[in-house]
Amino acid sequence: MTSIAFVDTEIEPKSHKILNIGGTKNDGTSFHKASVPEFVQFLNGVQFICGHNILNHDIKYIGKAIDDAGINLSNIIDTLYLSPLLFPTKPYHKLLKDDKLQSDERNNPLNDSIKAKELFDDEITAFKQTEKTLQQIFYLLLAEKKEFQAFFQFIDYKQEKESRNFFGFMDFNNKTTNIEKIIRQKFENEICEHADLTKIISTYPIELAYCLSLISSFIRSNSAYSITPPWVLKNYPEVEQIMLRLRNKPCVWGCDYCNKALDIHAGLKRFLGFDSFRTYGNEPLQEKAVKVAVDNKSILAVFPTGGGKSITFQVPALMSGESVNGLTVVISPLQSLMKDQVDNLEKNGITQAVTINGLLDPVERAK
Repeated sequence: MTSIAFVDTEIEPKSHKILNIGGTKNDGTSFHKASVPEFVQFLNGVQFICGHNILNHDIKYIGKAIDDAGINLSNIIDTLYLSPLLFPTKPYHKLLKDDKLQSDERNNPLNDSIKAKELFDDEITAFKQTEKTLQQIFYLLLAEKKEFQAFFQFIDYKQEKESRNFFGFMDFNNKTTNIEKIIRQKFENEICEHADLTKIISTYPIELAYCLSLISSFIRSNSAYSITPPWVLKNYPEVEQIMLRLRNKPCVWGCDYCNKALDIHAGLKRFLGFDSFRTYGNEPLQEKAVKVAVDNKSILAVFPTGGGKSITFQVPALMSGESVNGLTVVISPLQSLMKDQVDNLEKNGITQAVTINGLLDPVERAK
Protein backbone atom coordinates (compact mmCIF):
# COMPACT_ATOMS: atom_id res chain seq x y z
CA MET A 1 0.00 0.00 0.00
CA THR A 2 1.36 3.41 -0.95
CA SER A 3 2.22 5.37 2.20
CA ILE A 4 0.39 8.67 2.65
CA ALA A 5 0.07 11.16 5.52
CA PHE A 6 -2.81 13.57 5.96
CA VAL A 7 -1.80 16.80 7.67
CA ASP A 8 -3.19 20.08 8.91
CA THR A 9 -1.71 23.02 10.80
CA GLU A 10 -2.83 25.68 13.24
CA ILE A 11 -0.98 28.95 12.59
CA GLU A 12 -0.94 32.15 14.66
CA PRO A 13 -2.37 34.75 12.22
CA LYS A 14 -0.07 37.67 13.07
CA SER A 15 3.26 36.05 13.88
CA HIS A 16 2.73 33.05 11.53
CA LYS A 17 4.08 30.85 14.28
CA ILE A 18 3.15 27.16 14.12
CA LEU A 19 0.86 26.55 17.09
CA ASN A 20 0.04 22.95 16.32
CA ILE A 21 0.42 20.26 13.68
CA GLY A 22 -1.93 17.35 13.20
CA GLY A 23 -1.35 14.30 11.09
CA THR A 24 -2.58 10.80 10.45
CA LYS A 25 -1.24 8.05 8.22
CA ASN A 26 -3.08 5.37 6.30
CA ASP A 27 -1.59 2.82 8.76
CA GLY A 28 -3.55 4.46 11.60
CA THR A 29 -0.69 6.24 13.38
CA SER A 30 -1.20 9.90 14.28
CA PHE A 31 0.70 13.04 15.26
CA HIS A 32 -0.49 16.02 17.31
CA LYS A 33 2.29 18.37 18.42
CA ALA A 34 3.87 21.71 17.57
CA SER A 35 7.36 20.20 17.27
CA VAL A 36 8.62 20.41 13.69
CA PRO A 37 11.58 17.99 14.26
CA GLU A 38 9.20 15.36 15.65
CA PHE A 39 6.86 15.99 12.73
CA VAL A 40 9.75 15.25 10.35
CA GLN A 41 10.28 11.93 12.16
CA PHE A 42 6.55 11.18 11.88
CA LEU A 43 6.78 11.61 8.12
CA ASN A 44 9.62 9.10 7.81
CA GLY A 45 8.85 6.60 5.05
CA VAL A 46 5.84 8.56 3.71
CA GLN A 47 5.58 8.97 -0.08
CA PHE A 48 2.60 11.33 -0.38
CA ILE A 49 1.25 14.21 1.69
CA CYS A 50 -2.43 15.19 1.55
CA GLY A 51 -4.34 18.09 3.06
CA HIS A 52 -7.26 20.41 2.48
CA ASN A 53 -6.00 23.70 1.02
CA ILE A 54 -2.46 22.53 1.71
CA LEU A 55 -0.99 24.08 -1.46
CA ASN A 56 -2.05 27.61 -0.61
CA HIS A 57 -1.79 27.42 3.17
CA ASP A 58 -0.03 24.65 5.09
CA ILE A 59 2.85 24.18 2.64
CA LYS A 60 4.09 27.70 3.47
CA TYR A 61 4.82 26.60 7.04
CA ILE A 62 5.66 22.90 6.80
CA GLY A 63 7.16 22.76 3.30
CA LYS A 64 10.72 22.56 4.65
CA ALA A 65 9.74 19.79 7.08
CA ILE A 66 8.24 17.80 4.21
CA ASP A 67 11.40 18.34 2.19
CA ASP A 68 13.59 17.37 5.18
CA ALA A 69 11.61 14.14 5.45
CA GLY A 70 12.70 13.29 1.91
CA ILE A 71 9.25 13.66 0.38
CA ASN A 72 9.07 15.06 -3.13
CA LEU A 73 7.09 18.31 -3.04
CA SER A 74 5.40 17.24 -6.27
CA ASN A 75 3.75 14.43 -4.27
CA ILE A 76 1.38 16.77 -2.44
CA ILE A 77 -2.35 16.18 -2.89
CA ASP A 78 -4.87 18.94 -2.17
CA THR A 79 -8.44 17.77 -1.62
CA LEU A 80 -9.72 21.32 -2.12
CA TYR A 81 -9.14 21.26 -5.89
CA LEU A 82 -10.53 17.76 -6.34
CA SER A 83 -13.85 18.43 -4.63
CA PRO A 84 -15.62 20.60 -7.25
CA LEU A 85 -14.36 18.25 -9.93
CA LEU A 86 -15.74 15.10 -8.32
CA PHE A 87 -18.67 16.49 -6.30
CA PRO A 88 -20.28 19.10 -8.59
CA THR A 89 -23.61 18.74 -6.78
CA LYS A 90 -22.04 19.14 -3.33
CA PRO A 91 -18.45 20.37 -3.49
CA TYR A 92 -16.55 20.10 -0.20
CA HIS A 93 -14.95 23.52 -0.41
CA LYS A 94 -14.77 23.63 3.39
CA LEU A 95 -14.19 20.92 5.97
CA LEU A 96 -17.12 20.65 8.36
CA LYS A 97 -15.95 21.86 11.77
CA ASP A 98 -18.53 19.87 13.72
CA ASP A 99 -16.11 19.34 16.61
CA LYS A 100 -15.99 23.09 17.40
CA LEU A 101 -18.50 24.27 19.97
CA GLN A 102 -17.89 27.94 19.18
CA SER A 103 -16.78 29.61 15.95
CA ASP A 104 -13.92 31.44 17.66
CA GLU A 105 -12.38 28.28 19.08
CA ARG A 106 -9.12 27.11 17.60
CA ASN A 107 -9.20 24.34 15.03
CA ASN A 108 -8.02 20.89 16.00
CA PRO A 109 -5.40 19.97 13.37
CA LEU A 110 -5.54 16.25 14.18
CA ASN A 111 -9.31 16.15 13.73
CA ASP A 112 -9.00 18.15 10.51
CA SER A 113 -6.34 15.79 9.15
CA ILE A 114 -8.69 12.88 9.83
CA LYS A 115 -11.49 14.71 8.01
CA ALA A 116 -9.14 15.35 5.10
CA LYS A 117 -8.45 11.60 4.97
CA GLU A 118 -12.18 10.82 4.93
CA LEU A 119 -12.75 13.38 2.20
CA PHE A 120 -9.86 12.01 0.14
CA ASP A 121 -11.27 8.48 0.45
CA ASP A 122 -14.60 9.81 -0.83
CA GLU A 123 -12.85 11.55 -3.72
CA ILE A 124 -11.06 8.36 -4.79
CA THR A 125 -14.37 6.49 -4.68
CA ALA A 126 -16.08 9.23 -6.69
CA PHE A 127 -13.37 9.18 -9.35
CA LYS A 128 -13.57 5.39 -9.69
CA GLN A 129 -17.33 5.68 -10.14
CA THR A 130 -16.94 8.37 -12.81
CA GLU A 131 -17.69 7.27 -16.36
CA LYS A 132 -14.50 6.00 -18.06
CA THR A 133 -14.41 8.57 -20.85
CA LEU A 134 -14.81 11.43 -18.38
CA GLN A 135 -11.97 9.95 -16.31
CA GLN A 136 -9.81 10.09 -19.42
CA ILE A 137 -10.76 13.70 -20.11
CA PHE A 138 -9.89 14.74 -16.55
CA TYR A 139 -6.59 12.89 -16.74
CA LEU A 140 -5.57 14.36 -20.09
CA LEU A 141 -6.47 17.90 -19.01
CA LEU A 142 -5.07 17.81 -15.48
CA ALA A 143 -2.37 15.18 -15.08
CA GLU A 144 0.44 17.67 -15.62
CA LYS A 145 -1.02 20.39 -13.36
CA LYS A 146 0.43 20.73 -9.87
CA GLU A 147 -3.03 20.84 -8.31
CA PHE A 148 -3.89 17.37 -9.65
CA GLN A 149 -0.78 15.47 -10.77
CA ALA A 150 -0.09 13.85 -7.38
CA PHE A 151 -3.67 12.54 -7.23
CA PHE A 152 -3.27 10.62 -10.50
CA GLN A 153 0.13 9.36 -9.39
CA PHE A 154 -1.23 8.15 -6.06
CA ILE A 155 -4.11 6.18 -7.57
CA ASP A 156 -1.71 5.00 -10.32
CA TYR A 157 -4.14 6.06 -13.02
CA LYS A 158 -3.05 5.31 -16.53
CA GLN A 159 -4.52 6.35 -19.85
CA GLU A 160 -6.62 3.60 -21.37
CA LYS A 161 -4.58 1.69 -23.94
CA GLU A 162 -7.51 1.56 -26.33
CA SER A 163 -7.91 5.34 -26.19
CA ARG A 164 -4.21 5.93 -26.79
CA ASN A 165 -4.24 3.73 -29.85
CA PHE A 166 -7.48 5.06 -31.28
CA PHE A 167 -6.75 8.75 -30.84
CA GLY A 168 -2.99 8.60 -31.19
CA PHE A 169 -2.18 10.22 -27.86
CA MET A 170 1.41 9.01 -28.02
CA ASP A 171 2.03 11.80 -30.53
CA PHE A 172 2.66 14.73 -28.20
CA ASN A 173 2.27 17.29 -30.99
CA ASN A 174 -1.36 16.26 -31.47
CA LYS A 175 -2.28 16.08 -27.78
CA THR A 176 -4.64 19.08 -27.79
CA THR A 177 -6.35 17.92 -30.97
CA ASN A 178 -6.84 14.45 -29.55
CA ILE A 179 -8.29 15.71 -26.27
CA GLU A 180 -10.69 17.83 -28.28
CA LYS A 181 -11.85 14.77 -30.22
CA ILE A 182 -12.69 12.91 -27.02
CA ILE A 183 -14.51 15.90 -25.51
CA ARG A 184 -16.59 16.47 -28.64
CA GLN A 185 -17.46 12.80 -28.83
CA LYS A 186 -18.39 12.61 -25.14
CA PHE A 187 -20.41 15.85 -25.16
CA GLU A 188 -21.93 15.62 -28.61
CA ASN A 189 -25.08 17.77 -28.84
CA GLU A 190 -24.42 19.00 -25.28
CA ILE A 191 -21.98 21.82 -26.06
CA CYS A 192 -21.69 24.26 -28.96
CA GLU A 193 -19.95 22.67 -31.93
CA HIS A 194 -18.22 25.96 -32.74
CA ALA A 195 -16.76 26.68 -29.29
CA ASP A 196 -13.00 27.14 -29.64
CA LEU A 197 -11.98 24.06 -27.66
CA THR A 198 -8.45 24.13 -29.05
CA LYS A 199 -7.74 27.47 -27.40
CA ILE A 200 -9.59 26.58 -24.19
CA ILE A 201 -7.71 23.28 -23.78
CA SER A 202 -4.31 24.89 -24.25
CA THR A 203 -5.02 27.98 -22.14
CA TYR A 204 -7.58 26.99 -19.48
CA PRO A 205 -7.47 23.20 -18.94
CA ILE A 206 -8.41 23.35 -15.24
CA GLU A 207 -11.32 25.70 -15.88
CA LEU A 208 -12.51 23.47 -18.71
CA ALA A 209 -12.36 20.38 -16.49
CA TYR A 210 -14.53 22.08 -13.85
CA CYS A 211 -17.02 23.13 -16.55
CA LEU A 212 -17.22 19.65 -18.06
CA SER A 213 -17.79 18.17 -14.61
CA LEU A 214 -20.77 20.49 -14.12
CA ILE A 215 -22.14 19.80 -17.60
CA SER A 216 -21.81 16.06 -17.05
CA SER A 217 -23.79 16.47 -13.85
CA PHE A 218 -26.51 18.41 -15.71
CA ILE A 219 -26.76 15.64 -18.29
CA ARG A 220 -26.63 12.77 -15.83
CA SER A 221 -29.10 13.94 -13.22
CA ASN A 222 -30.61 17.17 -14.55
CA SER A 223 -29.60 18.52 -11.15
CA ALA A 224 -30.60 22.03 -10.19
CA TYR A 225 -27.96 21.98 -7.47
CA SER A 226 -24.70 21.51 -9.36
CA ILE A 227 -22.66 24.52 -8.37
CA THR A 228 -19.21 26.01 -8.65
CA PRO A 229 -17.90 27.18 -5.25
CA PRO A 230 -17.11 30.90 -4.93
CA TRP A 231 -13.42 30.16 -4.32
CA VAL A 232 -13.23 28.46 -7.73
CA LEU A 233 -14.77 31.48 -9.43
CA LYS A 234 -12.32 33.71 -7.55
CA ASN A 235 -9.22 31.67 -8.41
CA TYR A 236 -10.39 30.56 -11.85
CA PRO A 237 -12.60 33.43 -13.05
CA GLU A 238 -12.57 32.16 -16.65
CA VAL A 239 -14.85 29.28 -15.59
CA GLU A 240 -17.91 31.49 -16.12
CA GLN A 241 -16.85 32.65 -19.58
CA ILE A 242 -15.95 29.12 -20.68
CA MET A 243 -19.31 27.81 -19.53
CA LEU A 244 -20.92 30.66 -21.45
CA ARG A 245 -19.05 29.73 -24.63
CA LEU A 246 -19.85 26.05 -24.28
CA ARG A 247 -23.51 26.16 -23.32
CA ASN A 248 -25.07 29.61 -23.18
CA LYS A 249 -23.99 31.67 -26.19
CA PRO A 250 -25.72 30.83 -29.50
CA CYS A 251 -23.19 30.40 -32.29
CA VAL A 252 -23.52 32.48 -35.46
CA TRP A 253 -23.52 29.46 -37.75
CA GLY A 254 -25.95 27.33 -35.79
CA CYS A 255 -25.29 23.81 -34.52
CA ASP A 256 -27.31 20.93 -33.13
CA TYR A 257 -26.82 22.06 -29.52
CA CYS A 258 -27.53 25.77 -30.05
CA ASN A 259 -30.50 25.07 -32.32
CA LYS A 260 -31.98 22.76 -29.70
CA ALA A 261 -31.13 24.33 -26.35
CA LEU A 262 -30.89 28.04 -27.22
CA ASP A 263 -33.83 28.39 -29.61
CA ILE A 264 -36.09 31.07 -28.11
CA HIS A 265 -39.28 29.76 -29.74
CA ALA A 266 -38.65 26.27 -28.38
CA GLY A 267 -37.91 27.81 -24.97
CA LEU A 268 -41.16 29.81 -25.02
CA LYS A 269 -43.15 26.67 -25.81
CA ARG A 270 -41.23 24.42 -23.40
CA PHE A 271 -41.45 26.67 -20.35
CA LEU A 272 -44.61 28.75 -20.78
CA GLY A 273 -46.63 26.80 -23.33
CA PHE A 274 -47.02 29.61 -25.90
CA ASP A 275 -46.63 28.92 -29.61
CA SER A 276 -45.50 32.44 -30.55
CA PHE A 277 -44.48 35.82 -29.15
CA ARG A 278 -46.78 38.85 -29.21
CA THR A 279 -46.40 41.57 -31.81
CA TYR A 280 -47.19 45.27 -31.54
CA GLY A 281 -48.00 47.13 -34.74
CA ASN A 282 -46.53 44.18 -36.59
CA GLU A 283 -43.28 44.64 -34.62
CA PRO A 284 -42.02 41.47 -32.83
CA LEU A 285 -40.88 43.41 -29.76
CA GLN A 286 -41.04 40.47 -27.34
CA GLU A 287 -39.14 38.21 -29.72
CA LYS A 288 -36.43 40.84 -30.33
CA ALA A 289 -35.96 41.45 -26.61
CA VAL A 290 -35.71 37.75 -25.78
CA LYS A 291 -33.30 37.11 -28.65
CA VAL A 292 -30.97 39.91 -27.58
CA ALA A 293 -31.03 38.67 -23.97
CA VAL A 294 -30.28 35.07 -24.97
CA ASP A 295 -27.41 36.39 -27.09
CA ASN A 296 -26.00 37.89 -23.86
CA LYS A 297 -26.20 41.47 -25.07
CA SER A 298 -27.25 44.54 -23.08
CA ILE A 299 -30.78 45.73 -23.77
CA LEU A 300 -33.26 48.43 -22.79
CA ALA A 301 -36.85 47.43 -23.54
CA VAL A 302 -39.77 49.80 -22.92
CA PHE A 303 -43.19 48.14 -23.05
CA PRO A 304 -46.69 49.41 -22.22
CA THR A 305 -48.44 48.20 -19.07
CA GLY A 306 -49.69 44.68 -19.71
CA GLY A 307 -47.50 44.45 -22.78
CA GLY A 308 -45.79 41.22 -21.80
CA LYS A 309 -42.54 42.43 -20.26
CA SER A 310 -42.31 39.41 -17.96
CA ILE A 311 -41.73 37.02 -20.84
CA THR A 312 -38.77 39.08 -22.04
CA PHE A 313 -36.77 38.21 -18.92
CA GLN A 314 -38.44 34.97 -17.82
CA VAL A 315 -37.70 33.01 -20.99
CA PRO A 316 -33.98 33.96 -21.11
CA ALA A 317 -33.72 33.31 -17.36
CA LEU A 318 -35.31 29.87 -17.62
CA MET A 319 -33.18 28.94 -20.62
CA SER A 320 -30.02 30.03 -18.81
CA GLY A 321 -31.08 28.08 -15.74
CA GLU A 322 -31.46 24.96 -17.85
CA SER A 323 -28.23 25.29 -19.81
CA VAL A 324 -25.78 26.45 -17.12
CA ASN A 325 -27.82 26.67 -13.89
CA GLY A 326 -27.57 30.42 -14.38
CA LEU A 327 -29.01 32.75 -11.75
CA THR A 328 -31.17 35.69 -12.83
CA VAL A 329 -32.01 38.50 -10.41
CA VAL A 330 -35.15 40.52 -11.23
CA ILE A 331 -35.48 43.85 -9.40
CA SER A 332 -39.09 44.99 -9.10
CA PRO A 333 -40.67 47.95 -7.25
CA LEU A 334 -43.91 46.13 -6.38
CA GLN A 335 -44.17 43.31 -3.86
CA SER A 336 -47.54 42.26 -5.23
CA LEU A 337 -46.05 41.96 -8.72
CA MET A 338 -43.22 39.80 -7.40
CA LYS A 339 -45.68 37.40 -5.80
CA ASP A 340 -47.91 37.38 -8.86
CA GLN A 341 -45.03 36.44 -11.15
CA VAL A 342 -43.79 33.65 -8.88
CA ASP A 343 -47.34 32.29 -8.54
CA ASN A 344 -47.84 32.30 -12.31
CA LEU A 345 -44.57 30.43 -12.84
CA GLU A 346 -45.63 27.81 -10.29
CA LYS A 347 -48.86 27.30 -12.24
CA ASN A 348 -46.63 26.30 -15.16
CA GLY A 349 -44.75 23.83 -12.95
CA ILE A 350 -41.73 26.14 -12.54
CA THR A 351 -40.70 26.22 -8.87
CA GLN A 352 -37.14 27.54 -9.15
CA ALA A 353 -38.26 31.17 -8.70
CA VAL A 354 -38.61 32.85 -5.31
CA THR A 355 -39.36 36.36 -4.14
CA ILE A 356 -37.33 38.19 -1.50
CA ASN A 357 -38.83 41.32 0.07
CA GLY A 358 -39.51 43.05 3.36
CA LEU A 359 -42.66 41.05 4.06
CA LEU A 360 -40.68 37.86 4.63
CA ASP A 361 -39.66 36.88 8.13
CA PRO A 362 -35.93 36.10 8.71
CA VAL A 363 -36.44 32.33 8.45
CA GLU A 364 -38.28 32.61 5.11
CA ARG A 365 -35.68 35.02 3.76
CA ALA A 366 -32.79 32.74 4.75
CA LYS A 367 -34.50 29.74 3.16
